[in-house]
Amino acid sequence: MLTHIWSMSFTDETTTAQREAFLSAMAELPRRIDGVQSFRSGTDLGLNPGNSDVVIVAEFADADDWRAYIEAPAHVAFVEQHVTPLCAEWGAIQFDPAVLA
Repeated sequence: MLTHIWSMSFTDETTTAQREAFLSAMAELPRRIDGVQSFRSGTDLGLNPGNSDVVIVAEFADADDWRAYIEAPAHVAFVEQHVTPLCAEWGAIQFDPAVLA
């Protein structure tokens, strides 16, 4: 099992319409890419200053399925059309939830 967590903050110039298009495209990712076992995403509730604006938590059987997701045409298009032009900063981590640190 592999868990992938990704978060991003929008640029100050990002419009409401761009955010809505981003969220809509993000929600479509698990339907358009094979190998995604679970996929949750959401926007920050604004409870803590400095948090990221959006997050994805996705689970895959293994690293090969995760790589296939990252390289899938739908994911590449999402990054090119929505992430790259709107991203102020992002972070990600992949981990095996069965391995306790």
